[in-house]
Amino acid sequence: MKSCIADKTEPARQPRTSAWHHLISLATTPEQLERVTELFPKWRDARRSFRPTTSEKFARRCEELHCPQLALKVFGDHSKYGLDLTLEAARPLLHSLHLEHPLQDTITLTALFGVYNLPPVSSDLVCSALVMTACFKHATDESHAVARALVPSLQQLLERTQPASMALRDEDHGKPADKEKRWLAWTLKKIENALKRQELDFAWLRQWRVASGYAGYTGLEEGQ
Repeated sequence: MKSCIADKTEPARQPRTSAWHHLISLATTPEQLERVTELFPKWRDARRSFRPTTSEKFARRCEELHCPQLALKVFGDHSKYGLDLTLEAARPLLHSLHLEHPLQDTITLTALFGVYNLPPVSSDLVCSALVMTACFKHATDESHAVARALVPSLQQLLERTQPASMALRDEDHGKPADKEKRWLAWTLKKIENALKRQELDFAWLRQWRVASGYAGYTGLEEGQ
């Protein structure tokens, strides 16, 4: 880490585009990852742009190191850092935020969808399920109202998604897409339980969970 990221007392180096993923991977603490972000403005000042894959790598590393608020700071100040938020970057951040941080942080991230011209949260299956779970977890009248308002769009998304396409496969374990499926499996279970507690119709959700194999899957944990 020391050889690749300059100390605050040393001149900051200008990594090539191909080096960003390596620098991000080398960070093993939130503090080290923050030092990587301190190099972002210099890259932007040099009129260089970041690839979407760099944004996604950074977001996933923030999720892995349990520091999604660092990502909120970076994506919330594009004029300084220059990273574009993508759906692929937003999903791991929503997962991390809904587990460990106040609902307001989740709302702040969803507000950035419009800033970056992303489709609304309600149009993405994984994002929608994560936000609904966060709202049900917060357990206020207002948050429950938001979660219930997302129910019709979630139902439509599931109707358009073939259950078999989202089935969990052991050979894919650890890949980003597999992680998203596991988050979806876990959040849909939580949403079904929440709908049941509120005496709302959940038969459509149970049917999809059974068809996808999620209902019978027992290897899920909250933080996966």
